[in-house]
Amino acid sequence: MEEKKTIIWAGFDVGKETFSASLDQITESGKAKITSLPCRDFKRNPEGVTNFFQWADGFVTEKELHIVMETTGCYSQQLTDWLNLSHPEVKVSIENARNIHAFIDSLNLPHKTDKLDAQAIARFGTERQPHPTKRPSKTILTIRELSRERTALIKARVELQNRRDAIISSVVRKINAQTIATLTIQIKKIEKEIKACIVENEEILAEVHIMTTMPGVSFVSAYNILAEIGSLKQYSAKELSAISGLAPRIRQSGSSVHSSFMSRRSSGRLRQILYLDSVAGVPKIPVLQDFQQRLLAKGKKKMMVRCACMRKMLLMLRSMVIHNRAFDENFLKFSQTSFDL
Repeated sequence: MEEKKTIIWAGFDVGKETFSASLDQITESGKAKITSLPCRDFKRNPEGVTNFFQWADGFVTEKELHIVMETTGCYSQQLTDWLNLSHPEVKVSIENARNIHAFIDSLNLPHKTDKLDAQAIARFGTERQPHPTKRPSKTILTIRELSRERTALIKARVELQNRRDAIISSVVRKINAQTIATLTIQIKKIEKEIKACIVENEEILAEVHIMTTMPGVSFVSAYNILAEIGSLKQYSAKELSAISGLAPRIRQSGSSVHSSFMSRRSSGRLRQILYLDSVAGVPKIPVLQDFQQRLLAKGKKKMMVRCACMRKMLLMLRSMVIHNRAFDENFLKFSQTSFDL
């Protein structure tokens, strides 16, 4: 029987131009002191990734290398792609920055430097053993960038439109109108690119089509949901509740303090989309309408009820996709068990 290799964790503190890498070590007397862990800076590019693996080879002989870093948007995502391309066998975890910061704070380190952060992140990997991050497909990442750019352009256009009536100067008014027209053209171009991406991928197209059969969920809403969290098929009901940030978080201390609130541990864009969809969809879906009325009858706050409906709506979408079934009011009503509600 093949012996399982010892895992050695590398912690990355990722910046725009460089990343600091540290390797956790276990000595004969136990875990090495965090400040004594080997650490080195590398360029954040493919060559820097190659140099990192050459440096790490001297420490990971007969050991399995795992890498953990905190999420830093495009910087950590791009670095992960280079790591996967260079050494696809190495498991990479991109962790929520809040979790890593809380861990580093608990260590009560004397200073705050990139080197210390990398060393602490390496120890975080050893102690917390985070799971490898599931990277979205290239198509999903492209749709995500396009949808976020579309949202930014729409926001800019709305701001200009709101200022239009207050402009007195004819020159400024003309510039305002031209800018709005340009933004409108660019928004249409982005929407065309998004549709092309979806049509080219049969799996994403099928998922979007099924989701849009639910009242309140438009084509834009469907692809935005997939852009933020990827295919709904990859999650269990519990995982989807957690990743949506809609799962309730309980706070209790003795008998005097007892409250629950939304965890918000996810993309705010996802919750914004679900909020708008629930406003339009809940009145048209009897199952959700009854659910909403029951919670209100129990004295729950309106926003708490709204969040519960958003979460239920997302789980219904997941079940529709998994079962490859379009929205059916009767099927939802009598098959709630199979829909993990």
